[in-house]
Amino acid sequence: MVSVEKMKKINPSISDNLADTVAEVGLIGLSSEILEFSIDQVLEEGLIKDIPVVGWISKGLSLQRSISDRILYNKILRFILALESVDSGSKDSFRTKIKNDAKYKRKVGEHLLLILDRIDDLSKPEMVAKCFDHHLTGDLEFSHFIDLVQVIERSTIGDLKALSCPDNKRMLFGSVGQAVGCGILEYGICKSDDDESPEIGTRLSRLGKDLRDVLKNRFRGREERERKSREEIIRRFKLKTEDDTNKER
Repeated sequence: MVSVEKMKKINPSISDNLADTVAEVGLIGLSSEILEFSIDQVLEEGLIKDIPVVGWISKGLSLQRSISDRILYNKILRFILALESVDSGSKDSFRTKIKNDAKYKRKVGEHLLLILDRIDDLSKPEMVAKCFDHHLTGDLEFSHFIDLVQVIERSTIGDLKALSCPDNKRMLFGSVGQAVGCGILEYGICKSDDDESPEIGTRLSRLGKDLRDVLKNRFRGREERERKSREEIIRRFKLKTEDDTNKER
């Protein structure tokens, strides 16, 4: 959970600016603006101040700022770029809420700043962006977004890459115990290989499954696909039962 003390230390103008920026995702055209530059160039050479919508970031990049602050702004820009690159559907409802609900806008901005400040790898902002995009489109409640991000924060980048590996490859985690502690895996009763007594093993947790599907772009519509799959199984079972009955006659 986010502490009250940490919330008090956040610059409200920065959190509001960040919330306003993510609300405009899909309308910014930011990727094409800086495509020919690296993120480090954009930040170090002051190019960010000339880019519409995100020019506010340059105000936090003065020479007086610490290295940790500069790293934070690097992660913020990576997050915004990743979010802008996803074309996932309508975000009008989120934009309306940000515009009309100041309390919600502040909450979104503050939490995003704290999240980006805490993550320990520059590959993680893109993963956070994929999760947040699902909130923008209404596919994830904000509380569930926070739960998934906490898994990202605690997990190693290697385990996160294992989680999103292709379906034809086995997920291999650096440490099963650590993956359990981070929330990707959970202990449970598993069927043993020799078909004797069940044994304790590990499996993907609910959060692990959700994060996997978000990172692999298949969370949206998952419930509908699972419903259709169940209906198809039932349909085939009924057909087989009818066929067996007819043969007995």
